[in-house]
Amino acid sequence: MEDKISERARRLPPSKFAEVRRLVMERTDIIRLELGEPDFDTPQHIKEAAIQAINEGFTHYTPTEGLLELREAVARKLKRENRIEADPETEVLITDGGLGAIYAAIQSLVNPGDEVLFFDPAWPRYLQNVLLVGGVPKRIFLEEKDGFIPDADEMKKHITKKTKLIILNTPNNPTGAVVPKNVIKEIGDLATEHDLILILDEVYERIVYEAKHFSLATHSDLRDHIITVFSLSKTYAMTGWRIGYAVSHANIIEAMGKVGGYANACRTSFAQKAAIAALDDPQDCVDIMVKEYRKRRDLMVERLKEMNAFSVTKPTGAFYVYPRILLDVESPDFTKQLIEKAKVAVMPGTAFSMKGEKYVRISYANSMEKISEAMNRIQKVVRQIMKP
Repeated sequence: MEDKISERARRLPPSKFAEVRRLVMERTDIIRLELGEPDFDTPQHIKEAAIQAINEGFTHYTPTEGLLELREAVARKLKRENRIEADPETEVLITDGGLGAIYAAIQSLVNPGDEVLFFDPAWPRYLQNVLLVGGVPKRIFLEEKDGFIPDADEMKKHITKKTKLIILNTPNNPTGAVVPKNVIKEIGDLATEHDLILILDEVYERIVYEAKHFSLATHSDLRDHIITVFSLSKTYAMTGWRIGYAVSHANIIEAMGKVGGYANACRTSFAQKAAIAALDDPQDCVDIMVKEYRKRRDLMVERLKEMNAFSVTKPTGAFYVYPRILLDVESPDFTKQLIEKAKVAVMPGTAFSMKGEKYVRISYANSMEKISEAMNRIQKVVRQIMKP
């Protein structure tokens, strides 16, 4: 039967997320710190907007590019929060979460053999989507000593005549690093200089602490070289609603819309109505969640440092810590031990990096009580490994 499977499907690597999920599902009483989703419930006013739409019979097909009413709400938000001017009719596309936008962008722009630069460690969907279209993923490794911040000069060394796209994620998954404004500008200048397209994945834009998030598409002179991707999933605890959006040049948005239309006829009707409420209504709910994430981050970082088993770079955005393991164990085995012995699930660094053998990603999108208990359990396993 293997010979019936397409080459593109065979190119895709096995999912380490699925492997960890399998280990988790075999057990009970697991504290789940491997998940990349908020533990908060979707805010009530957003749910009520969806319920109202359902009760009013708004349950049918919508335009492939998304409701104009929602695209107008997106345009207002972009202008208000990101200082991005966008025509809602031609420069905004509603997608199936941020992943839908990444998929449509890569499908629309990358030909077989085209090179796509991305920074490692990275969300694995970048690599997988590039492989799916026959592109050539090229990694640029980020260093812990640099706070996992990209270096534009290093990136420049990787640009060739075959380079088509650059992908930059800030705030970053899995490191929690927020790329400074000057570095983003330098990368944008390189994209312009070499006539490349820069995909900016900004799905964690609102979840920042000491650092400030900056959207490069603010600069109109760079707009033709940028696709900016956003999502409601993380900001509003709406991971299951599957609503994201992209803003770019009208020609690119049109191409992405065609691809999205063949993958999925439209986005869920009532979820789009809920998204309008999320974007247009007061943002207090977001501020409350971010304030709580910050407390959780501080607790987790402090506890990990106290164990003397990790080198911890304090994240300034998103909701992950990406510590380096100082013990004589590599991340896949360490992850398995934590699940089996501590009943705590984390993700191995190898899910995000070719140099991730000594790293793990730990999510603090969980309650203070569960994080505290998880740290107690992890400490016990660490002490067992430390014993001669």
